[in-house]
Amino acid sequence: MKIISKRQDVLDIFARCRAAGVAVFSPNGELPAEIEGLLLGGQEFAEKHGIAELPIAVGMTGIYPDNPQFRKISTGCVTRTDLSGFEGGDVREGCELWLRTLAVYEDLPGRFPNVRLLPFIDHGWATDESDAAMLHDPSVVDRMAIIMHDASKLDYADNIRMTAKYVEKFGDEVVIEGASDKIYDPADIARLKLSREDQLSKPADVEEFVKATGVDLVVPNLGTEHRSVGAGRAERRYERELAKAIRDSVGSIMALHGTSCLEGRVGDTASDGICKVNYYTAMAVGAGQKIYGLLKKYEKEVVEGNSLWLNSESFGHDVRRRHVAEVCCTMLEALGYHRLAKSAVGK
Repeated sequence: MKIISKRQDVLDIFARCRAAGVAVFSPNGELPAEIEGLLLGGQEFAEKHGIAELPIAVGMTGIYPDNPQFRKISTGCVTRTDLSGFEGGDVREGCELWLRTLAVYEDLPGRFPNVRLLPFIDHGWATDESDAAMLHDPSVVDRMAIIMHDASKLDYADNIRMTAKYVEKFGDEVVIEGASDKIYDPADIARLKLSREDQLSKPADVEEFVKATGVDLVVPNLGTEHRSVGAGRAERRYERELAKAIRDSVGSIMALHGTSCLEGRVGDTASDGICKVNYYTAMAVGAGQKIYGLLKKYEKEVVEGNSLWLNSESFGHDVRRRHVAEVCCTMLEALGYHRLAKSAVGK
């Protein structure tokens, strides 16, 4: 496995994937089980289809309210077993642990030779002090392929100003992704009586955002699980015509967040202008449910038999990574990655 983080190399990968009609698969991967699963799945797919260099962007959030991953994996974070939340933790430490974990697999001789890994920060919460410190840390920027500078908590004009300053500072060093419009919290949605349509991105606003900030990639609100567009699963659907209209305004530079509602039907999103498809929730939930099902099936051996085999961390680790590997292969197939067999996509 090779880590790709230099800006031009990353841009070259996106260009070659666009030419092949492929959006870059961009799952989050928290800890070794998920990271290994993505590497296993990527290598299996590459060997099956004869792909010399297969790119997967692997990301993590920092303090992002919906799922603060760097904070949660840091050594000082305590998750309450009554499911009431967690406390403590350090975003920068979690980021460092994660980056060093990725490096372990790059140094592993003979494993995953066809996989090219693009580390990225997902929803770098620009308005939070701890996330902002990480986003502005040169040693972090240097090791990331893509950084999402997420100022979507701010009003549109303030979002543009903050994002443009970040691009001015780091735009020559790393590929930068921005969120083009304000994403409202559920309480604000209710207070302001916003409809689903009120919250969807407007092509003209996305175009202005891209021009004013200089971001390489943009995250519009296309009606999926990209934070919140209203209550109920029926409200979460991909607005294809909106995506095409934005594509016609800014080009094929959109990152699609919140893909679970598509239920794997992501293969033609590249033609809509989507160049990066984020993914996590369904993969993580599926793995957890598989582990639960096995422990429930063998409950007697777990509880009464004190089975070291079933109670060991390595058991859950392997179940999770094999599940993630299967999901990875399925998503790569759905995204049309087999089309990369005729073209190298990384150096």
